[in-house]
Parts: sequence; structure tokens; C-alpha cells
Amino acid sequence: MPCEEVRVLEKSATSVLRVLVASAVLLLSPLAALADNTTNHPGFAGIYLSRLAKTAPSMGVSLGEDGTATVTEDPGTGSTTLFGHWVDDGSQIKVTFNADEGAPPEPPMVFQPTHNGLQAVTWNHQAWGKVNPPLMQKGYKVKYKFWLSTMP
Repeated sequence: MPCEEVRVLEKSATSVLRVLVASAVLLLSPLAALADNTTNHPGFAGIYLSRLAKTAPSMGVSLGEDGTATVTEDPGTGSTTLFGHWVDDGSQIKVTFNADEGAPPEPPMVFQPTHNGLQAVTWNHQAWGKVNPPLMQKGYKVKYKFWLSTMP
């Protein structure tokens, strides 16, 4: 009889442990889902473009709500579009780029939020040389981009 009592106690202890682990997983899983996007402030998502003449160096940044980023830059030597992901660290926005197959990734860019815009504070100096990337403003609409890009 004592052996049967020990087996019953072992089974109930194992069952209790399984219930506790399952409960902990269920309680923590919603927190993990919410924690996935805590580094991207939704207010920064959008399109940022520089407002300059067509012949001047230019930059455009698109920050997706899902953390994806597209940077189109033209330091005066031709336009390049880079794809990657962005993270808001609380005071700056860091964009890390996806590597092309067989090539090292571009160095990350860091942007400082300004009033209704972004200013690059870290960029690829090899591509830009001594030229600083221009200030970008948020909220361009397609029609404004068309008119500004077709005017001299």
C-alpha cells in the first residue's frame, strides 16, 4: 500500500508542475507579442524627403510601421536605394541595411528626429564624401513630389 501512495504523489506533483509551466507560458506569451514592437514608435513611421533642387544631393527615407525601412540617397553621383530595418532607441532612429548576396552590408545610418523631420547624423562617408545629407521633412504627398521633381 505505501508504494501505491508514493506513485500517486509522484503523478500529482508532475501534473502540478506541468500545469504551472503551462500557465506561465500562457501568461507570458501576450507580453512577448507586445514586446516585439516596443522599439518602433509609430509616430516616426512615414515618408521623409529632402526639399531641394533636382540637381542637389537628396535623400528619402520610408519607415514602415512593421520596422522595415527604405533609404534612397543621391549624393550627387547617382541614386541608390537600400532596404533594411529601423529601430527607435528613444532619441535617435537607427537603420540597418540588408546585405546584398555576396556583398557586405552597407554601414548603418542614424537619424536625429527634428521638428517634423529627420536629419542624418551617421552615414556612409565613402558614398557622400564631404557632402552632408540634407534635412528631410515628413509628410510629402505624391503630387508634391511630382511637382518638385519636375520643376528646375
